[in-house]
Amino acid sequence: MFPAGPTYVQDDKRESLELAPLAHVHDEYDSRPMASSSAFQSGKPSMFNDKTFQDDTVENSTEVFEEDPLETVEYPDGGWKAYSTVAASLLGLICAFGIMNSTGAIESYLEKNTLKTIPTTTISWIFAIYTFLSFGGNLFSGALFDTYGAKKVAVPGAVLLCGGLLATASCTQVWQFVLSFGVCCGIGCALLMAPMVSCIAHFFKQKRGLALGIAMPGASIGGVIWPLVCNSLYPKIGFPWTMRVLGFIFMGILTTSCLLINDRLDEISNQTSSKSSVWAKVKESIDFKTLKDPVYLILVGALFMNEFSLILCFTYIPSYALDKGYSESFSLIALTVVNASGVGGRYLPSHLSDAYGRFNMILAMSAIATFAVLVLWLPFGKYKPAFVIFCIVYGFATAATLALTPLCTSQISKAKDFGKRYGTAYFFVSFGNLICIPIGIALTKTSAGYNGMLAFAGAGSFCSTLLFVLARYKLAKFTWKAV
Repeated sequence: MFPAGPTYVQDDKRESLELAPLAHVHDEYDSRPMASSSAFQSGKPSMFNDKTFQDDTVENSTEVFEEDPLETVEYPDGGWKAYSTVAASLLGLICAFGIMNSTGAIESYLEKNTLKTIPTTTISWIFAIYTFLSFGGNLFSGALFDTYGAKKVAVPGAVLLCGGLLATASCTQVWQFVLSFGVCCGIGCALLMAPMVSCIAHFFKQKRGLALGIAMPGASIGGVIWPLVCNSLYPKIGFPWTMRVLGFIFMGILTTSCLLINDRLDEISNQTSSKSSVWAKVKESIDFKTLKDPVYLILVGALFMNEFSLILCFTYIPSYALDKGYSESFSLIALTVVNASGVGGRYLPSHLSDAYGRFNMILAMSAIATFAVLVLWLPFGKYKPAFVIFCIVYGFATAATLALTPLCTSQISKAKDFGKRYGTAYFFVSFGNLICIPIGIALTKTSAGYNGMLAFAGAGSFCSTLLFVLARYKLAKFTWKAV
């Protein structure tokens, strides 16, 4: 659910400025925060055992770290502008990704109160459209950032997000919620993501891992804070004023963020980037020809199924809790627990992947997520202790898969192709995000109820794990290698 940060190589064998304009193309939920300053160190070519696969893929995997003699841009790696930009990114992500990770807190209230007479399947389209625009819109916001810089993209995004929340407060019908929250907030979040993530690449090189490590936790911080705010305010001032309070808080935070954010677009574009149009840059972000690479194609399928499952689960954890008789307060706390446990999930597995392999780690985390849904949540979710354990395990595992996604993509990509490959992958994933919520919630209206939805989500996660295993097999068969 969260976008990847820009490429950074610890040994400084390669610094590809071509990635900076494209690395914001969507990560999630989120992230998709990057945990390690050595995040994009690729594996050695010797990991390829299959000659056929090697012929198809070695071109993308072995040239990542060739020295670029044309690079002349110097990075300050410190100073007021650099660190104020990191602070701006942190604040912006607290709002943009924070509200994205808290949609369950809004959905559960609408389902039980404001829109209680409306079919749940209809309500789900509010959040499906929001998710689709938030992720899919990154292709356009990235191109806008490359062309106009951070402030000119972040300010309209902040206005749309804050305005959308204030408008949501006054909504009473589904179409109003679709326009205010689904469309307005969705586009606002999309516009904020690109500048908030990519601006750091303009100021940091040697310390980029540190800078990203400071900024990216904003996604989880927001995911923890905003459900707690809703939980506290709903019974006291009701839904309309809770949304207004959120809107005013966001207004203050994002105003500070927009004032602090900077970029070095003129200097970098003059030395490294073409003067192509916004639409040309959007088209450059997607390359369907790259699907000819078999491992990349399998990875795209795995990412599609992974996000299909996790967005469904994240959105309806509070609704499930209410359906099982838990209090509204507990249902929002459960969502907070999922987001809080994701803080460790974003970083520890990414660091371990340097030693144990990115594909090894992501398939392990996907397997744990599948276990959490099918073994912990599905049969035992009606018991509160088991449900809490599920939230902890699932939050950690899914956050890990999101953080490891850009690392796996980079491992089988040339540096210059990473942005296109990442953008192409999430072009497909965003359409899965559009349909997964309505399909999943429709299953709750069958005789199986929420158990039907959980089985569906678990099956999606299981398919994702199998595809990760297949991708890993294509890379190194069943050998014990760090792949």
